[in-house]
Parts: sequence; structure tokens; C-alpha cells
Amino acid sequence: MLLAMSLAFAAFPQSPAPADVALAEVRQAVEAARKDVAWYEAGHSAPSTEHPAIRWDATLWAYREWYPQTRAAAVATAEAVRLLVGAELWDRANARLDSVGADDPAWERLAAVVYEEGIARKTLPSTIEKLSGLARVTTNASNKATALIVVGRAYRRLDDKDAAIRALGEAKSAAPGAPSAEEADGLIYEIQHLSGGLVPPPIDTTARDGRAINLASLRGKVVVLVFWGTT
Repeated sequence: MLLAMSLAFAAFPQSPAPADVALAEVRQAVEAARKDVAWYEAGHSAPSTEHPAIRWDATLWAYREWYPQTRAAAVATAEAVRLLVGAELWDRANARLDSVGADDPAWERLAAVVYEEGIARKTLPSTIEKLSGLARVTTNASNKATALIVVGRAYRRLDDKDAAIRALGEAKSAAPGAPSAEEADGLIYEIQHLSGGLVPPPIDTTARDGRAINLASLRGKVVVLVFWGTT
């Protein structure tokens, strides 16, 4: 059944569609692809069967041609590569990445996929090199900021806090006032003030029952701080 669905998606007519319709088509294809992959990885297919990520990569990649430079194309691009990464089809995934131009808006999503690959393969230095190179050549401010944020995250994961802060500072400068700048600023604060082994920032607040709470007054006691937020 899922094979029939993928073939049906591949046969979509190459005609313009409103942005919301195109995005809905892509999301439907992505959902079908995930179900197909889950079915395959659960062992319901013959061992000799080609991994469905290969077929769905081709299906999703076609949306780049049908809806170029759109959000639908960006989602399709990132999810196609993510499927290949999840299937550990590294060469195919990197061939796709190499074919995407530095100014393509898909990089706003692809940078995270490159990071996922680096974690999975334990090759974060290569992740840093690839995305730093992208940041140097792109003329798209959002792409540059996004790439540098991921570079900062990679450096942080490698415990190079100074390099992480430098990359995140460059991300802020690349797109000042943008959501990415706010994200970079938040990550810098986390690294500088909330990393393991650091003295926690001063906290002086009121508990739900009205009691005053001052973190400094609890020095020497076991204290668990849970940070959460809503958007």
C-alpha cells in the first residue's frame, strides 16, 4: 500500500499550486515516507528490499523542481536528506547536500540535518567545517546565521566553549534583530552562565505559596533547579 502511495506522489502533475497546498502535499508525502520507513525497519519487508528512503528521497526531491525556492521545497529538501541520514546512506545524503546552492533557503532546515549526521557519525569537526564554509560563501543572511548557530552548537558539544561563543556571536551579527539572533543570544547565555560546573546566576524570586526564595541563602543544601518556558 505504501509503495502505491509513493508512486502516486511521484506522479503528481508538475503544475503550480498555492503555497499552502504545496506545503500540505509535501507534509503528506513526508508522513507517508516515515510510515514506510518504520514498516521497513520493523522487519516487515524482505531483507533484499531496497530501503524506502531511496525511493522517498527521489519523490521528495522532485518537489524542488515543482515548487522552487518555496517553503514546500525547503521542507521537502531537508526531509529527503534526513531520511537518507536516518538510513545511514551517507554518500547519498552528502551528494544531495553538495547539490544545494549556498543561497538556497532550504539551508535554514538543512543545517540541522548536517548536525544530526555529525552526531550520528561522530564527525562533528566535519560538520563544523562544512557549515563554516557555507557561512563564508552564502549571501543569504538567514542561511549564514543558521549555519553559524549549528556550528556553535557543535563546538559546544565538543566542549570548546570559546569557539562556540565566537560562532554564535557571528550568527548574531549576521542577522541582527532576527529570531536567529535571539536564539544565538540565548545559547551564549546558557554557555556562559548555565554550563556544568559554573556558579548559577543569582535567583531572587517568590514561591507559589508567597515565600521569598534567594538561591544564595541555600548554599550548602541540595537544590534542584528546573528551567521551563512556553512560547
